[in-house]
Amino acid sequence: MPRKPELLGQIVEHLRGRSLATVSFRTLADALGVSTYVFVYHFGNRAELVAEIVRAIVAREDDVLAVDVRPLAPEALEAHLLRAWATAVGGRGRDLLRLELEAALLEVVAGDEQGPARRAPERWPAHLAPWLTVRGVAAADAEQAARQLAAVLRAAQLDVVLTGDVERASGLAAPARARFVAVARGGRGG
Repeated sequence: MPRKPELLGQIVEHLRGRSLATVSFRTLADALGVSTYVFVYHFGNRAELVAEIVRAIVAREDDVLAVDVRPLAPEALEAHLLRAWATAVGGRGRDLLRLELEAALLEVVAGDEQGPARRAPERWPAHLAPWLTVRGVAAADAEQAARQLAAVLRAAQLDVVLTGDVERASGLAAPARARFVAVARGGRGG
């Protein structure tokens, strides 16, 4: 019997070209070549299975968000953001963002304000604002600038999901990153 983390990884990869709406124990068992019992054993019911899938999808950014950005020089922050961008707009990143967005919309319909997919975009401002505050930017201004950058990057990523045009979206992301760094230098944040 596959271990739960391995099984979740297989499920997420299987769903890259599918919708969360297609998730059932039977369809996954057939696709992955395991018994439905495996899913019952690890997840109990479909709702818990979908919840675990969504948490796994949101967790894709955990490594990037675990980096302490406070000591990074502007060039290192830019490199950090570029690595995150490249991962996000690559094929796998686009597929997982699409699934995360689908999950967030399902959470909206269900009235789940604390759902992990709905909360996922909030992780980026919390990650980025400290970079500005250690450079003397007031906390409220740092939060605002971090929210603006996160919103532009998320919108540009959504553009990639919808159009596949990474070049155009990257053209939107680059000046947003530059404006964010300019806030630390006393420049305009937006």
